[in-house]
Amino acid sequence: MLSIIQKLDISKLLRFFLYMLIFFQPFNRFNSFREIGFYGLLLFFILKIFKDKAIRIDFRDKTIVALSLLAGWSILVSILGPYPLDSLNALRKNLLVQSLIFLVIIAEFKSCKELRTLFRIVAVSFAIVTLASIAENFLDLINLNINFNELQSKRTHRMFIAGYASNATFYLPFTAAWLTARTKVPWEKWLGLITILLGFLTVFSYNSRAAIFIVPLAILIILFLSKKYRLLVTAVIIILTFCASTFFLSKSDTLSKYKSLSDLETFSKNERWLLWEGTLHIIKERPITGYGYGWKKMAFVIDDLKLMEYWKRDFPDIYGFMFKPDKNRYGNINPHNLLLQIVFEIGLIGLIFFLWLWTTVILKVLKTVSVKGQSDGKTFVLCSLGVIVSYALINIPNGYWQEAYGNMIFMFIASIFVIHKQYAQRIEDERNA
Repeated sequence: MLSIIQKLDISKLLRFFLYMLIFFQPFNRFNSFREIGFYGLLLFFILKIFKDKAIRIDFRDKTIVALSLLAGWSILVSILGPYPLDSLNALRKNLLVQSLIFLVIIAEFKSCKELRTLFRIVAVSFAIVTLASIAENFLDLINLNINFNELQSKRTHRMFIAGYASNATFYLPFTAAWLTARTKVPWEKWLGLITILLGFLTVFSYNSRAAIFIVPLAILIILFLSKKYRLLVTAVIIILTFCASTFFLSKSDTLSKYKSLSDLETFSKNERWLLWEGTLHIIKERPITGYGYGWKKMAFVIDDLKLMEYWKRDFPDIYGFMFKPDKNRYGNINPHNLLLQIVFEIGLIGLIFFLWLWTTVILKVLKTVSVKGQSDGKTFVLCSLGVIVSYALINIPNGYWQEAYGNMIFMFIASIFVIHKQYAQRIEDERNA
């Protein structure tokens, strides 16, 4: 058995299963392939540890320390919390996968050049989802003979378009940052540009106010940081023209959701304020430790605390928003704000660890871009600030740190880690020379 393990090219097998796992993240179906990718990755990472005796990972690094504390605390409060089985199952499905992706990438990849194939996989997978989503829209409009307003209600049940707008807030800025690297072959440039253009149009047709604001903003930031000023001016003109036609020329009821962005009451009277207030009522019962990792148990917590009766008596507005017959069940109620969701799950201490993790990532970005000279890796890291801005903004009305979005974010963090380490090693080598 030992001799067989010694003969295996574990690095190639690790990368194969990593690429499989990452490729299928934006797809709503094909979960079996994601499972194969995960378990293959886990198996061969364990074999690599067994074969190499020690993986070269600096566990003193602040990002790894923060991630370790976040993971350890999540496990602890899940075991000791009121819903240990559900919380541990959520940990298995999410944080375990994310941690594995992170560890494999920082152990296997040593430079931005080595990450090129991984980045191509990310871009190609979302390009395919984009084309498939457009095809679904087209078939719905033509073959099913339904109007644009009816299309919105069907998206949650479709194979590709469901959740597209939310995923686009990561994938489209990431693709734009990936394109900033100068060493691109023509097919990569065309793939990236077409995906961004068609992706933006698909987000628009999705009728998502958050995504239609966040995606262009993130891409404009990336164009500015990469000093592509001609493209920046062109993009600004296109966006302004697009906004003018949407707000002033079109009379479609479908576009009323976008037109409402110009009305301050859209934000001051948004029903999410009621949801957030209700979430605060839940949190105040366990503010330090939360209820355990995973948000889907929120309906259970409401029932166990008998909050519906409390809201009905003292907060009728919250009750009217939260009480939905036949819908207040497991997995149907979400805080719709990342910070509130994290406090609900793992408490204020968990939130501190999460914010510390992102602080270390941003510091790595700043340290990398401060290095003299230009290179593809440095440009990508600089433009990754646009991805971070997009992630921060989409998580004001949502909570994305788990499932496919969370997996891709940990892939992104690991990529920043690898490129930063590459530059830190270069600086150390120059000092020692």
